[in-house]
Amino acid sequence: MLGTIRWNFIVGGISFVLTFLISIFNNIWLTTLLRSFYSFIILFAVVFLFRWVLGTIAGFNQLAVTEALHQEPADDHKGTTLDMSTPDEDAALHDMLKGSNSSGGGTGFAPLNPPKLSSKQNMDAGELAQAVRHMTEE
Repeated sequence: MLGTIRWNFIVGGISFVLTFLISIFNNIWLTTLLRSFYSFIILFAVVFLFRWVLGTIAGFNQLAVTEALHQEPADDHKGTTLDMSTPDEDAALHDMLKGSNSSGGGTGFAPLNPPKLSSKQNMDAGELAQAVRHMTEE
């Protein structure tokens, strides 16, 4: 898009004021405000569309960007282009996989080894009854 949204507000504000001043003498103030608001919204959208057409379809925005790229250092324009090529990672990936097969590979990775859960097989009947009584009291 070409320019800033400030232009939309300026043109919309001018249309609001002109519509208000022209129709205040012929209408009640509520009708005047409503029509002024409508003119603001309509011209705001028209200027927005006009800016989009000039910036996108007509190509004025691309001309401004290319001129700015030639005038200023490249560090100021980080993020304006997108590099779609991917680096060759076959060798690095192979080395990483090869290193993980040997004892740790120096990567610091160790698989999780949780303790095994076990249950007591030989429980006394009295202890079980006491546990059930304790659970029912709560």
